[in-house]
Amino acid sequence: MATAAGPDPASVASSQPVRVVLRVRPFLPSEASSAATPCVRRLGSHTSGEVTVQIKDQYTSRNECYKLDSFFGQETRVCQIFDQEVSAVIPGIFDGTNATVFAYGATGSGKTYTMQGTEDLPGLIPLAVSTVLALCTGTWCSVEISYYEVYMERCYDLLEPKAREIMALDDKDGNMKLKGLAWVPVRSMEEFHEIYSIGVQRRKVAHTGLNDVSSRSHALLTIRVSTDVVKGKLSLIDLAGNEDNRRTCNEGIRLQESAKINQSLFALSNVISALNMKATRIPYRESKLTRILQDSLGGNSHAVMIACLNPMEYQEAVHTVSLAARSRHIVNYMSSASKQGTPKDKVDMEAKLRVWLESKGKEKSTQRMDGFLSPNASKTPLSMSHMKKSASVRVPGRVKAMDQDGSKIKKVLFDSSARIPAENLPRVGTQDEVNTTKKVVPPSLTPIKDDKAGSSLRKALSPISSNMAPQKHPIVDDGNCSFMLEPKTPMGSYHILEKVPGATPLDKFNALGSSLKESLIQPYLDLLNVASKYVR
Repeated sequence: MATAAGPDPASVASSQPVRVVLRVRPFLPSEASSAATPCVRRLGSHTSGEVTVQIKDQYTSRNECYKLDSFFGQETRVCQIFDQEVSAVIPGIFDGTNATVFAYGATGSGKTYTMQGTEDLPGLIPLAVSTVLALCTGTWCSVEISYYEVYMERCYDLLEPKAREIMALDDKDGNMKLKGLAWVPVRSMEEFHEIYSIGVQRRKVAHTGLNDVSSRSHALLTIRVSTDVVKGKLSLIDLAGNEDNRRTCNEGIRLQESAKINQSLFALSNVISALNMKATRIPYRESKLTRILQDSLGGNSHAVMIACLNPMEYQEAVHTVSLAARSRHIVNYMSSASKQGTPKDKVDMEAKLRVWLESKGKEKSTQRMDGFLSPNASKTPLSMSHMKKSASVRVPGRVKAMDQDGSKIKKVLFDSSARIPAENLPRVGTQDEVNTTKKVVPPSLTPIKDDKAGSSLRKALSPISSNMAPQKHPIVDDGNCSFMLEPKTPMGSYHILEKVPGATPLDKFNALGSSLKESLIQPYLDLLNVASKYVR
């Protein structure tokens, strides 16, 4: 039916609901003898492709009706399910999209048979691998497979057994990855059957009251196709069936396995319910199974759910079909794995920043940005420009000096020398220079005229008495003429007391205070030699 306005083709191609099909297994020899009728049948089909199925209890009048995407009765073969449902999603993996096919149902409903099949009647897994290898013939595509199981909420590699479990982790894009999982290249069906049969034998199975060979774990086989540009994968999952322990009569380890299986399937139903209600939080992490199926349920892959039914069990059929019908409302969003090209449109970030500043009313910031981004603007900040014009000045005390290139700041702690470029020495006493200079120069950068001025400056900057005196000859360093200051014994109270008659060594030592240095060693020895005369 034509419509006036349809949805965007891009949006239609990028979203796809989970497709749910129903398969009813044939009667077993023990069941066929009772001449019972199946509890499920198809009522009719619709123009949209949907089918309506009815589940009816053989012993009561209870019945329910559900709408699904497709229905396959007891006379249908597995190859027909593959041709109508699974084969349609395989070409997409060569374009970089992912696909998932998983079988769901109660124990004994034919899930493992649907996925594995037999030698004469292959299941969905061998048919899918054969189709992928046929599409890769004559191309540069490479095919790899991995096969692992989720047993007791732990993942184990079935192709390369390891002592420890493989860890489910998230990559940088938020996709689930299995650390340590083996990927084996496959080039022909002979290689696949050899590898796959070994993995099937390693899968954990056991005898229960309802099934002679009951799967005790969820098995997952992934086919990865790699091209020069993209990578796509097809996941084929055989879920373990939920069990009623009153009927299976499980005990011990079988009871623990059944509890873990039911727990993971219950987490799966919670995820489907949350997706249908469009909840803000989807409980994918409640189970390893739901975390693995995250791409298939509300994720980025085409998903086909095959609900398998036992034709004899009404209650199990209702539980399975109700969950499957709810899964039809889940929408997946596929994203191609192809590389995105470099955008052709050049974005002017400077103009965007200027518009944003103007919208916020920050005029000063806009003017400052214009000054910095102007082609005529100097690359050197204004606060550093005056430092580049003069050489560095180093004086005693804890001061900061700038290098001549204006790029580094050095801390000079109690330096023993000061270097003043000759061309920067001012002519003190000129009245014109005093009148024109209005800026207050910091004491640390004040030029030194002579020894007296330098001594007063150093006394103001440092608590330690200065003992510097300029050399008579200037030193030329890198083209700059500067005067070096050398140590000189200070004229303190000690030298004054030397001229006073009758001054004792103790008086001289007390006059020195804390300025005891190497030059005072001899007076200190004199004091020790005559200390007994004056100290009582």
